[in-house]
Amino acid sequence: MRLFHLAVKGTYASDYWLNLEIPADATLYDLDQFLRDIWLECCGHLSMFRIGGNSFMSIVFDDWWSDDKADMSSELAEVLTPGIEFLHEYDFGTTTHLTLRVVSERQGVVSQDEPVRILARNDPFDWRCESCDKPATCLCVFCDYTFLCDECVETHECGEEGLLPVVNSPRMGMCGYTGGVW
Repeated sequence: MRLFHLAVKGTYASDYWLNLEIPADATLYDLDQFLRDIWLECCGHLSMFRIGGNSFMSIVFDDWWSDDKADMSSELAEVLTPGIEFLHEYDFGTTTHLTLRVVSERQGVVSQDEPVRILARNDPFDWRCESCDKPATCLCVFCDYTFLCDECVETHECGEEGLLPVVNSPRMGMCGYTGGVW
């Protein structure tokens, strides 16, 4: 089976990265779902890949969007080659931008249970509470993304409504994102 090695990073948060291996006969939908599961999904937002001059939407709206958009049913082998760099956008309000590159391709075998395999990933960051310097567990989106520990959250002036967990994702602190499956 033909496999692609992909390097993925946050376009504007490049310290968040992962390397993965995915079958070349997987679809853009499959890759989109994996990215949602590990780094992005919060509220079922639309997403899009930009590959070369083409855009592939998670949903294509007849007569509403434009004629140059396709859906994500294309197999990766149809649209990707080694060396190509392409983009992924999730949520067109508080957008998370990802840059992907096909590092290489090889012949191999994948597990039916895990068709997309994580090869490497950045370690979680050691975010610190801005009040006491203990490890942060959440951030307040109401007061300029202040990092807080469990103890300082209890006395934080904004209450719990604006708190989101500290997670290992370029989507941390956006919309309702609380972390991925992995």
